[in-house]
Amino acid sequence: MADIRSYPYSSHAEWFNRDRIENSLRKAGVEYVFMGSRLGGLTEDGKFDYIKREKDLNYQEGIKRLLEYAQQFNVALLSSEGDFLMSHRHHLVAQTLLKLNVEVVHITESDQDAPAQADLFHSVAEGE
Repeated sequence: MADIRSYPYSSHAEWFNRDRIENSLRKAGVEYVFMGSRLGGLTEDGKFDYIKREKDLNYQEGIKRLLEYAQQFNVALLSSEGDFLMSHRHHLVAQTLLKLNVEVVHITESDQDAPAQADLFHSVAEGE
């Protein structure tokens, strides 16, 4: 499990805090790695700018590391949003992976598989 939240803590849902999730996953035999400092959705100035974030060297290094993990393990990404269409999991990380010809499958809130699709806005914005 790769946790890609910029801030892996919640005052509203303590069970969603990094240390609790990490401990629960490890007890269940699932490895946990925090990657939010590299793959979180926020730019260095604390804004959501996915085009700028994707070009950041720290983000690119995170993608490289994620791909290395994926060569050895099945990797799931954890973010704060349940709906992938509202998350940087889809609008940033999945878009980067799709450009690299990596298959990405979202797990929906109803536990269904949804193959990731190219985000039209992301593609158009890059061409500017």
